[in-house]
Amino acid sequence: MSEASSSLLRPGQRRVLVAGAHRKIAIALIERLLADARVDKVLAVAEGPCPATLLAHDPERFIFTQAALARRRAVDNLFLLEPFRDTPVDTVLHLAFSGNPKGYDVSRHEYNVNATRHLLDASLRHGVGKYVFLSSDAVYAVGPRGDYQVGEDAELNLDPQAPSTVRDIIDAEFLCRAKMDHPACEVMVLRPAGVIGGGVMSGLNLLFESSPPVLPIGFDPMINPTSKERLARDLQLALMLRGKGVYNVAGPDSGPLSRFLEARGITAMRVPGPMLRGANRFQRMIGHTRYHAEYQPKRLFYSLVLDDARFEAAFRAHADEV
Repeated sequence: MSEASSSLLRPGQRRVLVAGAHRKIAIALIERLLADARVDKVLAVAEGPCPATLLAHDPERFIFTQAALARRRAVDNLFLLEPFRDTPVDTVLHLAFSGNPKGYDVSRHEYNVNATRHLLDASLRHGVGKYVFLSSDAVYAVGPRGDYQVGEDAELNLDPQAPSTVRDIIDAEFLCRAKMDHPACEVMVLRPAGVIGGGVMSGLNLLFESSPPVLPIGFDPMINPTSKERLARDLQLALMLRGKGVYNVAGPDSGPLSRFLEARGITAMRVPGPMLRGANRFQRMIGHTRYHAEYQPKRLFYSLVLDDARFEAAFRAHADEV
């Protein structure tokens, strides 16, 4: 087998649509993509204005547009924009997911599920070769009998009492998994561990940014969080290399939650377990946190360490090709 045929790098120039461009992880990824000469154009999509940090990019290679992703016609129109008529979009990254439990209602549910459905269906209709949905480790069931390391085939949180936003993520995953046998489009779902980094809206980072973080007495769960920069690199690998399926992505180190707090000079406050949610609600009310303990109610009691060996072997081991 020749070197060219054995390479996992997708051939040709990439034209990438990034949905959810307002997110910090999207900004970090877009900057990486535009630094890669093999990326021809990046189409960034959000419902709000373009993030200020992206305004200085070359308009020949970076295009920003606003779109209502829950509307099928608006999504289809993205693939028909003038800069992509001769050289169509060939890669789609779906980050446009509203996970904030505050103000959740039926319209938020419809946005989360319909945006996924319309982006995926439009990708298949328009001949996109790669579709990646960024999921969350919140899809996993967490409890006292959980494995030390959680693989992609672990039990999902299908409890009817699970938070609505978690059920939306699982619904969106199922839409993607139903299309993973498509012959022309590689459909991927990435489940990241808690993401830590300035301004990141992950549950774990919101906990770290609390003043102070409130934890239950007697519990110190094991975690292996990733960083915004590492996740941006993993997403870049997923977009540029061949591969499909469901993959965990996590940080290089695992340890008790307290160790990661101490490493950042953060001192937590401990309360009895039954008082945790009440203390968290009070903190939110006085503006000392944006963390919602009810989003993953068992997360501060039981460990969740993701096993990302499959992604390591399939993608990170071939990072030198990107």
